[in-house]
Amino acid sequence: LNVLPNIYGEFKVTDKIFLIQAGLVGTITKNTYQHLTTINPWLQTISQQQNTKETELYGGLKATVGKHFSFSAKASWITFHNMPFFINDTALGNTFTISNDRRVNDFRIHGDMSFINQDKFTITGGLTFNGYNGMKDNERAWGTVPVEITGSLRWWAFKQVLLKSDFWAFSSSPYLLKNSSKNTLGGGADLSIGAELAITKKISVWMDVNNLFNNKYERWKNYPVYGLNVLGGAIIRF
Repeated sequence: LNVLPNIYGEFKVTDKIFLIQAGLVGTITKNTYQHLTTINPWLQTISQQQNTKETELYGGLKATVGKHFSFSAKASWITFHNMPFFINDTALGNTFTISNDRRVNDFRIHGDMSFINQDKFTITGGLTFNGYNGMKDNERAWGTVPVEITGSLRWWAFKQVLLKSDFWAFSSSPYLLKNSSKNTLGGGADLSIGAELAITKKISVWMDVNNLFNNKYERWKNYPVYGLNVLGGAIIRF
């Protein structure tokens, strides 16, 4: 029997500007193979996996400044039951297997901001700190990222032209090989830019330039990312 709390409250400090939030929320994550490979695409085939129960106690604030700018910040104490960690498998280490942990705590701090000018211009940014601790079955939180920074920009420069950019950076990540050797991967950063041109209401073409600065890093051990690469295509709407 799983009891999932869903308790939350909000308090306005000043009208339409500051909002204080607090809550206790529980969720169940179904760890299907499809879901797990969205986290780590190099996971080997698994026959069965336990679901993860998550309970989050949090407090934070949200604020809106003027017509366009908003930001929020939240601190959480999260408890996971049956949390999956990813470790390298086989002698070559070219796939991953799962090491479950019965109970894991995470002290998380998250903040984000956005500037929106109607539908023409949007810029967002986020920062997340994770402090995993109290593992029962694993020495460290293998494959997790302690610090993550994200950003995005969307600008309709002209009626038919969308310019876009995305940024992602993360700190070092601990890893464990099947032979029990362990170490820490270095962090990484990735900047991409792109454009989309609407030729008609139903046909658009697009181009993305990924890893603009050709950075070399590994999000997962033994899987270095591509260097600078260019992708393009067409979108047809029916």
